[in-house]
Amino acid sequence: MAHLLNKLKSLISGEKPHKNSLQYEEVSGDFDGQYKECSFSSQAGEQVTEIHYSDWGKDSDPVILCVHGLTGNGYDFDFLAPALVDEGYRVIAVDLVGRGRSSFLEDPLLYNYETYIADLLALIKHLNVKEVDWLGVSLGGLLGMCVAAMDESPIRRLIINDVGPEVPQKALDFIYDVIRVPYYFDTVHDLEARMRKTRGLTWGPLKAVHWHHMAEHNARACDDGRITYAYDAQIARIFESEPVGNADLWACWDAIKVPVFVIHGGFSVLLTKAILKKMEQRGPEYDLVRFHDCGHVPSLMRAKHIHEITRWLKSTCNVLS
Repeated sequence: MAHLLNKLKSLISGEKPHKNSLQYEEVSGDFDGQYKECSFSSQAGEQVTEIHYSDWGKDSDPVILCVHGLTGNGYDFDFLAPALVDEGYRVIAVDLVGRGRSSFLEDPLLYNYETYIADLLALIKHLNVKEVDWLGVSLGGLLGMCVAAMDESPIRRLIINDVGPEVPQKALDFIYDVIRVPYYFDTVHDLEARMRKTRGLTWGPLKAVHWHHMAEHNARACDDGRITYAYDAQIARIFESEPVGNADLWACWDAIKVPVFVIHGGFSVLLTKAILKKMEQRGPEYDLVRFHDCGHVPSLMRAKHIHEITRWLKSTCNVLS
């Protein structure tokens, strides 16, 4: 464990965080009764799967589909969702297959772009809506770029949290080193302690309420009574033959025609400044916000993160047809 933490620290640049002069009211973390637990059936290969999601807000409001990162789940958006509902949106926060409440796959090699995208398009069809705003964190952002590049894409606006059309190999290697090892804990408190040591390096300053919430919803009970993470450890298998993020998504980036908002962790090792510069030189014009006190990824749990997302959504309403 120590060598992985040291490796991560060595990847992080020495840029010092900047203090934001604005003050925002933090979310309390009490979400009881604010959303519905929902699911629908999908398919991966020969296996019928159950895909779960949290459904916030009114059915009649425009949908924001929130897609988490590689080891996350839909509960990662619990602090953001109430603010989006207040702005008049219906928030759908999905658990990708192999994460959280959704089915785990019998064939781990089906944890790939094709499966994820098929499930997400099936979810949009299940919701009976023609278009969505898409907020994707890391892997969720990569998937969003793929879908936004499609002919007759259902995405009307795309928010990408700290990822670009390519992922540096060094970062991919580190991710694989971390997730290929299963982790077991005696208590959720022990899992939280590890999360503080790992995510705490890069997710930006978080409060106890954030850590408690993440630990509670990233924990899964094992048959022997121990605790492990709420994702299938077999999601790492695909890295051995088809690394997630290794695909060249520049062609997808070039094809995007919708408004794009990029959220950047100031010392991110995935969305580097070199990649951002290349993104500026080709593909769609995009708006950018940088949080200097974060790496990969800004948590989207702090009030200043939430403020920037709602601000951008308001500012782009007039460009929608």
